[in-house]
Amino acid sequence: MPLTAPFISLRLRFMTLAVLLTLGSSLLWGAWAWQRERDILFERVAREGEVLTASMAIPIINALLYEELGIIEEGGLLDNFVTVIMANRQLHPRYAMVLDSTGRVLAHNRFAEYGNTHNDALTRQALAADSFTQTTTIFEGERACDFAAPLAIAGKRWGTLRVGVSLEPVYAELQRLTRQIALFAAIFSTGALVIYWVIGTLLVRPILGLTRRMEQVGKDDLGAPFSRYRRDEIGLLQKSFADMIERLQKSEAERQASLARLLDNERIATVGRIVSGVAHEVNNPLAGIEGALYQIEQKGGARVLRYTGLVRQSIERIGRIVGQLSDLSRVGAIELRQVNSREFFEDMALFAQMALKGKGTKIEVLDLCRSTTLLLDRDKIHQLILNLVLNAVDAAGPQGTVLLRAANVEGWYILEIEDNGPGVPAEIADRIFTPFFTTKEPGKGSGMGLAISRGIAEKHDGTLDYRAGAQGSVFSLKIPLVRNLERTS
Repeated sequence: MPLTAPFISLRLRFMTLAVLLTLGSSLLWGAWAWQRERDILFERVAREGEVLTASMAIPIINALLYEELGIIEEGGLLDNFVTVIMANRQLHPRYAMVLDSTGRVLAHNRFAEYGNTHNDALTRQALAADSFTQTTTIFEGERACDFAAPLAIAGKRWGTLRVGVSLEPVYAELQRLTRQIALFAAIFSTGALVIYWVIGTLLVRPILGLTRRMEQVGKDDLGAPFSRYRRDEIGLLQKSFADMIERLQKSEAERQASLARLLDNERIATVGRIVSGVAHEVNNPLAGIEGALYQIEQKGGARVLRYTGLVRQSIERIGRIVGQLSDLSRVGAIELRQVNSREFFEDMALFAQMALKGKGTKIEVLDLCRSTTLLLDRDKIHQLILNLVLNAVDAAGPQGTVLLRAANVEGWYILEIEDNGPGVPAEIADRIFTPFFTTKEPGKGSGMGLAISRGIAEKHDGTLDYRAGAQGSVFSLKIPLVRNLERTS
């Protein structure tokens, strides 16, 4: 069994990605701000440390120079300068010392250091330097910055001034800034998460609606899925889904029509197989009955003619029904011939007019077809049209009108028979081509005419359809203009 990936919703993916991007951008901005603040703080310490050391080196040099000239006595003056340095509240000095050229302490913030000699690396570096130096170091477990300024003038050097400034306040400030950045990133990401959740919900909601509508396909009626469409990519998806539903509706309608037609054809084929065995058995007794009826009429005289006439009418009706059933079983036996459309229509119109003589119904003919060549079975099509015309006459009545119209449209030869009768009720319109279904009174119709006519149309690779007209009914026969000439062989 193949493994399937776990379901992860688009909203969750969107929110996760958006929050990660927000958090990442916040941290990136925070890192830049932290680094910038760090540089500013260290630069400020370096600048203020250099100013303090350089400014205090001048009076210390003067004191050493005056002492050497005997103008003044030292008398604790260097210690006063060291006290001034240690009193600086901005830099928080950790130590301040004045060293001679050998590293011996001349003054120190710790009196116990007086007279000691320093020989560490920082001291040697400071004594060897000819200008101001700055070095990061560790003093009593704290991070500090050591500033050193040479005590020299005009080539004369007395030693160096060293001042140690603690960097812990700087790092404490950086830690506070780090917490602020982290807190800001957390608050900003949380707020962004809420906003992204709302946005994600708004984006996913139409997709979920579309999903629910898709799940209903095949369960409910495939009606219009949306009253209006969004003006974005989701709207395009909605439009594509609506187009798919429309195509499904058309396909379902065509499938239902094809299925109904298949059932009709199956009924006709079944009737044809039955008729082929029954027609002969029916015709033989009818012939015997007609012979016996003739003898009765000859011997019975006028007294029995009234009754024998009714019997003969019934026999003739049975014969017509058997003949229609035989025609139904022989629908497949068509003989295609090439005919001119104009000549065919004129013959058909004349044939229809002759069949309507004495019925009182007016027939109009209209040939809108350009002269072309048709491939069809003339007699079968005449039979089909005559059946439709007679049905139209029965519907229109003696004072009605029947229109016989021909046209060629997009590769089809179309014959339409239209009447101004009452039309076919909508609830039975889809059943009129069913064998043995009729709307006529009992004894006036067998219900086989339209079924036979549709079978003839389909054998010509055409269609026979019904639609409601402006007043009555319209039956439309469509036969393709371009045919496979091999059918004539």
